[in-house]
Amino acid sequence: MNYQPPKRRFESSGYVNPNTAYYVPLENVTNEDNEDMKTMVDHGRYFSIFAPRQSGKTTYFREFAKNLEANSNYIFILMSFENCEDYDLQKFYHLIQNNIYTQLIKRLEMIQCKHLQAAKKFISKHDLHDSYDFYRLFEALNTIIYHKKIVIFIDEFDGIPLHEIKNFLSTLRKLYQEYKAETEKALYSVGLVGIRNITQLVVGGVSPFNIADHVEIPSFTLKNIRDLFLQYTQETNQAFTEEAVQKVYDQTQGQPWLGNRLGSILTKKIRPETLDPITALDVEKAIEMLMEEGNNHFNNLTEKVLLYHETFKKILNGHVRYNILDRALSFLRQYGVIKIVNKQAEIANPIYRQLFSQTIEISKYQSKKIFISYAHEDRDFVDQLIPFLNIVKIHNIDFWFDQKLRPGDDWSAEIQNAIETARMTICLVSNSYLGSDFVQTREFPAIQTRQKEGMILFPIIMKDCLWKVIPWFKNVQVFPEGETPIEEFNDKEKEKAFMEIVQHVLNIFEVNTST
Repeated sequence: MNYQPPKRRFESSGYVNPNTAYYVPLENVTNEDNEDMKTMVDHGRYFSIFAPRQSGKTTYFREFAKNLEANSNYIFILMSFENCEDYDLQKFYHLIQNNIYTQLIKRLEMIQCKHLQAAKKFISKHDLHDSYDFYRLFEALNTIIYHKKIVIFIDEFDGIPLHEIKNFLSTLRKLYQEYKAETEKALYSVGLVGIRNITQLVVGGVSPFNIADHVEIPSFTLKNIRDLFLQYTQETNQAFTEEAVQKVYDQTQGQPWLGNRLGSILTKKIRPETLDPITALDVEKAIEMLMEEGNNHFNNLTEKVLLYHETFKKILNGHVRYNILDRALSFLRQYGVIKIVNKQAEIANPIYRQLFSQTIEISKYQSKKIFISYAHEDRDFVDQLIPFLNIVKIHNIDFWFDQKLRPGDDWSAEIQNAIETARMTICLVSNSYLGSDFVQTREFPAIQTRQKEGMILFPIIMKDCLWKVIPWFKNVQVFPEGETPIEEFNDKEKEKAFMEIVQHVLNIFEVNTST
């Protein structure tokens, strides 16, 4: 028996194509009632699918879609809202129309549906401009191809334009509720991929879509790891000892990216092109190499850990009960840094524990980003500050503010990301700012969470206001020091104040401006 070159590879850069990479189907992908995803689709359920980044979610999702298409009664449509956050209404629904119509006709042609021409005739005259047109589409298709079950999966649902999320989700809810008791449902089943738990999504103060089941994609089991490596052995004749398989599982806890990456290191760097079996000692060497290499997976997670380093240290050092309302815990879980065991937050696996505990000890939070928090009514103050603040960019310090924010706008993932990645928040304080419902209920809870992790709060009193009665600013030094609002300064005094603000920023970021 000789060593044979492998035909496939251990994939560690995204979607796993079973034709070119080793692939194992995940087990026990079920909802809280222990129903698998196929059962939920068969029963016409709407559901969300959650898994941390780099956990095999997209791979599982695509393979499930292929299996569903084996049944000619189903018309499966796959869409993705990736990078759609900034689309206007027309562009967003044009994207949806192109996706649905193209896949619908292709599927009807494939299964030789007798109502193909009728469907073509209808959609040729029915353009999608808004959520009402979206609703009418399925209402009409239900009378044309009533004997078929339309199923839509939307990947990267998080990318839906913020201004349309309420209408879109409410329309899905309406399609579900109005046809819930009907055998022939207008839109039979929906799977939304990328939302941690859509039933908790609140838009405009209410949940527009609290009818969905929730599915979480599990990590690899020991059997999955064994089967993954066995595929390599069957192609090459090089074996993994059972101790090696167990070692990989113990150290990765089944995290798919880690398992695949170790498989690649073991077969390409530790024991390449040989029949010598791969041992547990080889796995230890591979882990050492993995910890020392630079890769996007570790770099991305390191950034997330540093943002919430205080919470991470608490989990490292003792028992932390998981609370879904805790932004820091939810954030770390979303990215797979932690897991929940018996309602306790734990580091996801020993490799992450070793890597990120070292990161926490040797690294200081190095973000050089500023989030500017303000009320729309005070936009003129932002315009006055920015020409001075632009100077800090010379020292690689960046700042962010939402020029499109208006009173009543819904919570934006872009704003949340800006807060989560900032080292400082500058608050332009006025009565309009302090009284803003958006600031009180959306921005400041996120800012306060980041404060616990080391974010610096820098309030600037722009107008005479009741800032002293606000607990947010308790024990925080405000500017100007004399507490006279900047609005009351003359032009020369304002210019001096803005220059002092820039110097404060540079001092906080420890920029040496001396010559």
